[in-house]
Amino acid sequence: MNDRFAPIPPRGTASGHAPRWTAILAAAALLATLITPLVARADDQDTIDYREHIMSTMGDQMVLIGQILQKKAPAEDLAVYAQILAMTATTAKSAFMPNVAGGKAKPNVWTAWPDFSKRLDELVVSTADLAKAAKTGDTAAVASKATSLGCKGCHDTYRQPM
Repeated sequence: MNDRFAPIPPRGTASGHAPRWTAILAAAALLATLITPLVARADDQDTIDYREHIMSTMGDQMVLIGQILQKKAPAEDLAVYAQILAMTATTAKSAFMPNVAGGKAKPNVWTAWPDFSKRLDELVVSTADLAKAAKTGDTAAVASKATSLGCKGCHDTYRQPM
């Protein structure tokens, strides 16, 4: 017999592979438990970023409309900015539906959801009305509708101070 040249398996195994695979699986399980909270946090941050971009887009459109109404910018694109505002307002409510606190939103967005939701529904109607008035080119009508949007009241109640 030539057993003296046969490889000797590591202690505790017949093949020598079990400890290595056990260590790899244990390391993978540990890594998964460490990464899972980070992935959830990234998803939450993505949700916050998304809704903040929506709200920022609406704010940008209001600034542009305001500049036109103050005759600081050409009025030819008033209807475009008003339409963008109205379209973006239709997406705002769904951006807040995931119950993810953080960002500029106060926690009472979710604890007072019926009121907050109603305000967003009213915003959709108001911005659609503003966009319709902007198509006519009647800047006086647009100015009246823009001041009645109620953005400040909602921000005072549901947005962190800046």
